[in-house]
Amino acid sequence: MLNESKKNRSEVPAVETAIKILEYLSRYKHRLSTLSEISRDLSINKSTCYRILKVLNEYRLVSYDEDSKHYSLGSYLIVLGARAAEFIDYLKTARPHLKWLAEQTGQTSVLVEPISGNRLMYVAKEEPNRPVRVTVSIGQYFPITSASFGKCFLAFLDEQEAEEVIRKVGIKRFTNKTITNVDQFKEHLKQIRVKGYAESYEEHTPGICGVSAPIFDLYGNVNMVIACIGLAAQMNPEVMPFYAEKVKEAARRITDAFSGKEPYAPTGQDALIREALS
Repeated sequence: MLNESKKNRSEVPAVETAIKILEYLSRYKHRLSTLSEISRDLSINKSTCYRILKVLNEYRLVSYDEDSKHYSLGSYLIVLGARAAEFIDYLKTARPHLKWLAEQTGQTSVLVEPISGNRLMYVAKEEPNRPVRVTVSIGQYFPITSASFGKCFLAFLDEQEAEEVIRKVGIKRFTNKTITNVDQFKEHLKQIRVKGYAESYEEHTPGICGVSAPIFDLYGNVNMVIACIGLAAQMNPEVMPFYAEKVKEAARRITDAFSGKEPYAPTGQDALIREALS
């Protein structure tokens, strides 16, 4: 499967390069970048990079400022993003539960899903109406082995598949609290599988904690993760069980809404799902 995916990508290098450029410009620190910066950071031939940027600019997928010589994301992406949000039914289904979670916990709630096999990305969020809160950007992505989201997703994957992902992606140290020992990380995944939720205490970002629960599809596969994230001073170990129960309840509601009935897993994961979400 991985070889086939790699083969397909190699057959459309211009498309893959265009996607890399758009992803690059979507990062806050690269939101205004020159041709030289894009070419250098992405290791793209400068003339090739220019040709692709020119086409993207013609279709308003990127914007070019003649005075500053900077490229940025284009206005047509706003249209595409709004249209995508309008068409993606599962986000419509999940959003009320995401809002419920933010209201119940007073913390920022997010939906996360995998992209490119080794990363997770924010696809929806709800922020509480309070002066001090954690703010995230839709489209922001991070390694699948990081934070409570990644641990939660990996914990409910097939064990062999999870081990392959860990081997391929590795575990990057973000803070001095990041779990980087592979054996310890795997043991942590087993505990998450039993509890039905994952916690992260400043493992990805200093001062930020999170708790996540899995969302299953009709066949018992984890396809998304829901979480609430907040300041470490608010989400300490003493109160984390409260947040964990709310997150699990939101995950259970979304799982049921996606399936239209009680989660059903013909592969024999019925008990696992009920246990994880109970």
